[in-house]
Amino acid sequence: MREINHTYWVWSVENKEISIHPKFLESIGYSKPEITAGNFWNYLMTPDDLPVFHQKIEALVEDPDSREFVHFSTYTHQDESQPLKISGEQLGEDLIAGHIEFIGNNLTDKDGYLMSLLMKHMPHSIFFKDRKSRFIRINQTCAKKFGLDAPEDAVGKTDFDFFEKEHAAEALKDELYVMETGNPIIDKIEKEVFSDDTKSVKWASTSKIPMFGVGGEIIGTFGITRDITNYKKQQDELKETIDIITHQNNRFQNFAHIVSHNLRNHAGNISMIMSLMELMDNEEEKDELLVQLNTASERLNETIEDLNEIVDVQSKTDLEMKPVSVCRVFEKVKDILSTEIFVNNVEFDVSIPEDFEIDYNPSYMESILLNLVSNAIKYRDPDRTPTVKINLSHKSEGPVLTVSDNGQGIDLDKYGDDLFGMYKTFHGNSNSKGIGLYLTKNQVESLGGSIHVESIPDKGTTFTVYFGS
Repeated sequence: MREINHTYWVWSVENKEISIHPKFLESIGYSKPEITAGNFWNYLMTPDDLPVFHQKIEALVEDPDSREFVHFSTYTHQDESQPLKISGEQLGEDLIAGHIEFIGNNLTDKDGYLMSLLMKHMPHSIFFKDRKSRFIRINQTCAKKFGLDAPEDAVGKTDFDFFEKEHAAEALKDELYVMETGNPIIDKIEKEVFSDDTKSVKWASTSKIPMFGVGGEIIGTFGITRDITNYKKQQDELKETIDIITHQNNRFQNFAHIVSHNLRNHAGNISMIMSLMELMDNEEEKDELLVQLNTASERLNETIEDLNEIVDVQSKTDLEMKPVSVCRVFEKVKDILSTEIFVNNVEFDVSIPEDFEIDYNPSYMESILLNLVSNAIKYRDPDRTPTVKINLSHKSEGPVLTVSDNGQGIDLDKYGDDLFGMYKTFHGNSNSKGIGLYLTKNQVESLGGSIHVESIPDKGTTFTVYFGS
């Protein structure tokens, strides 16, 4: 269709006149004797591209800092379409000149333009590496990520120049795998730790693909990295929220169990006693029922007090926190339990530094120690002298308290899941209510800590409290 595939043009903006080589006009089938800038461009490019093209012309005329432009469109004639590249620059206040070129069927030039667009405007990091995992090209986004002035500054460098050794080594391992096997790695979640002064951390989703040469051999890798730091943060926050909701739901189920079972039993017992009293004529029998009613009322009151205490622990969000001497709190606990300690001849092996203080709520610390020590005494082995070992130390995760005994122990395989449950008892002691460990666990966890247990039946039990950093 065309004898020539490119030409130069000059446009007088004021006169709306355009000058183009006649042979070029002839080659594209333009036969009008007089042409203007308006009808020529309308004829040359698709209507959808015209508004953007005219905007570029106006920007060139109106903005002194805008000296040139490049515009791509498609020329269509008699069912034949051809990619079109139009460039222009301002030669004076009223004169624009430029170049028109049909890119042709050979996609080399067009692909170069598309690659240029991709590398310049893609919001994700794009990179190409040789067989030694050295960068041979990166895009503008990747250069910005690395803190470079220009993408060219990355050529010859590796991930070890930008990231901490651990991440860089893992990235190199992945690239060696891709080059050795020819298999890509798609959307791998990575923790990127930068080696600059900030030591900043980002999360990314990276895909790495083998790069083949003209002979089919693998000559390197290329890929794309998406920054998912905000997404990862949102996912972590969502998981934390779900964990909190799950934990609160478990607590709610405990309360629902108490309300539906224990309180119902109390109410049913009282209701039955009242019904019997209405049927009784004998005053002595009525008096006996009154005693039972009084006992049932006391048990109901105890259950309500237990629930109030648990609600108090779980609802407090403004607990007073201050340095607490664990040694002094332990001495107070011993005073509270002095009678039980004396009667049962309890021995202590204590390792708590006198100057060891923890930022904690004093009443919670006392309650935790009181419950753990009293449990050790309560579940002592009757055939040996009860011994309670207490140790407090600093570890990497923060202050850690252990309370060990040589008592009856407990079968954790059988009862471990219920050990910290409300109203859960396992030894048949008449003075066991099954609320102490439940309260202790709630108190510890409400202040960001955790509690764990190790136990062997007939050998003893060790509770470990991690107070948190």
